[in-house]
Amino acid sequence: MRKALSFVLVLALIMGSFSFAFAADTDNGYSDVAGKKCEGAVTVLSALDVVSGYPDGTYKPEKVVTRAEMAKLLIVALGMDEYVKGTYTSFSDVGNHWANSYIAYAASMGIIEGYPDGTFRPDNTVTYQEAITMVVRALGYQDQYLTGTWPASHVSMAKALGILDDIVATAAGANRGDVAILIYNALDKDTVTYSSTGQLVESKGTAMLDR
Repeated sequence: MRKALSFVLVLALIMGSFSFAFAADTDNGYSDVAGKKCEGAVTVLSALDVVSGYPDGTYKPEKVVTRAEMAKLLIVALGMDEYVKGTYTSFSDVGNHWANSYIAYAASMGIIEGYPDGTFRPDNTVTYQEAITMVVRALGYQDQYLTGTWPASHVSMAKALGILDDIVATAAGANRGDVAILIYNALDKDTVTYSSTGQLVESKGTAMLDR
């Protein structure tokens, strides 16, 4: 499905008819994103089944995302959700949480980390720095090979990749609209790996959208 949508996305961009191309295939025209900067990102991610709205037909773009929600969004965006099964106890405070298995899987992939006390605090709102870090890690970039210290190291990489286009961070936390933009901006970025000596190797043709 995602490979087909990837082709549709590229074709639509070339033809300059992005909105029209998706209008025929999705009913996800949320009443509260029309005309907003996140509209295109939300439309694409809805078509990819990465994000969804609410029963009242809204998307609530200003609502701040939780750490658990961010973990699930990235696993789904990577196309790995089908492998998320069972329950895990990676962190002391996620045993009975609805996102338990998503959190554990994201942790196993190195996308997320917990706190020194062994907790993950899944219902805490995710900061822009944390959200950006998770997206950069989801693309394969590893903390130890980035220049500088956190969070500047990950923010700088995200900026260089173009992931921060149209993003204006606030102290309130990363909202649903901006998180959609972050993930959308990362969709066509090639994932990376590292050699045994720490050299960066771009994995061409393995963009997040192709998974």
